[in-house]
Amino acid sequence: MDLPAALALLVDDELRARSALEALFTQATRSGNTALADEACVGILLGIGLNYVDFRGRQRWCRHLRERLDTTAGAPLLAQAAAGEPPAMRRCGAALVLPYIDDDPALLPTAWLNQVAQALLRGLHASDTLLPSQRLVLAKVLLDHFSMQLDTTAVSRVQAVQQERLKLDPLSPAEQAQWWLLVLGHAEYFGELAAAQQARQRLETLIRTHGLETYRVAELCSEMSLALHGGQLERAARIDRELDALMPELRAGFLVQGLRAQASYRAFRGENAVALALTDRLLALCGDLEVPERDQGAYHGLRANILAALGRFDQALAELAGLRASQTGSQAEILETMIAFVEVLARLDTQPDVALDRLGSALADAARLGYTRFLMTAPQLSARLCQLALDAGIEPEFVQATIRDRHLTAPDPTRSDWPRPVAVQVLGPLVLSRQGTPVASGGKSQRKPLELLALLAAHGGGPLGTDQVIDALWPSLEADAPKASLEMAISRLRKLLECPEAVLVSQGTVALDPALVWCDAAAFEQLSARLRERLAAGHAPLDALAHDARRLFGLYRGRLLGTDTLTGPMRLARERLSLTYLQSIEAWGQALEARGDWAGALALYRQAVGVDSLAEPLHRALMRALLVHGERAEALRAYRRCCDALASALGVGPGQETQALGRAAGAPELPA
Repeated sequence: MDLPAALALLVDDELRARSALEALFTQATRSGNTALADEACVGILLGIGLNYVDFRGRQRWCRHLRERLDTTAGAPLLAQAAAGEPPAMRRCGAALVLPYIDDDPALLPTAWLNQVAQALLRGLHASDTLLPSQRLVLAKVLLDHFSMQLDTTAVSRVQAVQQERLKLDPLSPAEQAQWWLLVLGHAEYFGELAAAQQARQRLETLIRTHGLETYRVAELCSEMSLALHGGQLERAARIDRELDALMPELRAGFLVQGLRAQASYRAFRGENAVALALTDRLLALCGDLEVPERDQGAYHGLRANILAALGRFDQALAELAGLRASQTGSQAEILETMIAFVEVLARLDTQPDVALDRLGSALADAARLGYTRFLMTAPQLSARLCQLALDAGIEPEFVQATIRDRHLTAPDPTRSDWPRPVAVQVLGPLVLSRQGTPVASGGKSQRKPLELLALLAAHGGGPLGTDQVIDALWPSLEADAPKASLEMAISRLRKLLECPEAVLVSQGTVALDPALVWCDAAAFEQLSARLRERLAAGHAPLDALAHDARRLFGLYRGRLLGTDTLTGPMRLARERLSLTYLQSIEAWGQALEARGDWAGALALYRQAVGVDSLAEPLHRALMRALLVHGERAEALRAYRRCCDALASALGVGPGQETQALGRAAGAPELPA
């Protein structure tokens, strides 16, 4: 096989291309044909740089090219490459990957390499004789180079030049697959998830249409990364099963990619022991493939994340520190940011003030780099750091963007300040908010969707059985009509929320996804249970519970939906929530009274009566506290307000226990 034929195979059949180029190199070396030997060596290095998976024999090729490169100013190589001469362009491409493959970031002068990159970019635009497959390989080299510098402008220029040339020089199906794989990888690297998803779909179509099974593993690994980024564990589980089926037949280079995807998935699920074993197997394989330390950085970073999730912070820090010598450019900056986040976790329990200061600097660096994927495979740790940052007011915009971008779940699900697409308040009049902005409700078409939303929210977001929902919303319909009505209501609710995945329908149930929808009723009941449990335990001082108490009582704006005309399940939900409010007020009020904080108790009872004037036990609590505090006249006024509220709204008088407190305050006995 001659040189042009071997180079043409770099994308379509990497193994055959490499074998042919190695044979050409040996033949040329024996015959003294240095030009052919150089071209074959350049082709081998470009092939390695195309996928960065199999580096065996790299030292031989790196040594040869290193000895043959002229990096002096004024050397003709750059001018020839800029003019679009294919041999010079290929040599420039090999020069750009050489420091990484040789595992020596300082091997070639940085300024000269930047000149090489610019010359190669101009050559890509100018050349009319470069074969499409070689153009693709060189575009990949440039994309990697500029991505390492976080130069998004240059990355966009490379993509634009390549897309323009594709109109003139169509690629083979395999080359198209390689191109979309490149676009996918770089879009994901820069956090452009919509573009990444679009590229993945194009790649998947090519694989399916043309039977390009060689690219199936790379496509699955990219899909796994996107699924984990979006917190889509069911999708990730399906990908993991598909990878399992493919693993026995994979050659070593692709096995590395598959192991990384599977280890990431296991770590994301919290199966860290399994993930660590997979990562150790992956790193052992990297040794067999002679993968440079620089290119093992992502794998060691994954291992460090897993160690951190296991609480082995010293080992995680040692793992990351070992990468310092091999990482350059933006990767070196990201590495230092990763180290900072692990240092924060290591000090949280023993040196909280130091940890908080370190968190501030770490998040400032992450925001500057646009690095939202810190501790990517340990979402619980990421969420914990984000919550600390929100509490301390550290980089709030970046932190909220990170939470939204990664769909992180709040460590404390009761928090209303955790960014979620949707928030629903039913304790008081219904309030629906999207991305923090209240939505005006109205129109006949929204009535049933809003009733469904209120029903689910009143029950903590669900799940509720579909039969239960139908009985509550369409009690008079028969046969199949209610099922169709429910499907229509769900469809309209998803449209109203502008977040279709927020409404979950599974196995005969309907629910709101708690990761996407915050419900005040759910938060209220969880906070109430937590507060009363801690009060009953008697270990925590009241000052430590005061924050939760304020949040709890602040959530209850009034009775469910602000009305007393509810029926069926909603009436029962109203009574349950009202009772929870009453029990919480009584528990907290009694704790304040026991401490002698009568001013605090009175303020609590007054607030409670103002919120729910029909809850007679709240009036009694207020009157009792006023009497104990010696405010008999004020207790009498409180009694009269209770009588007025009950008579006005319900047409009834107070109960015997309330009347007894009224008489103690000086009220005359009510007529029988």
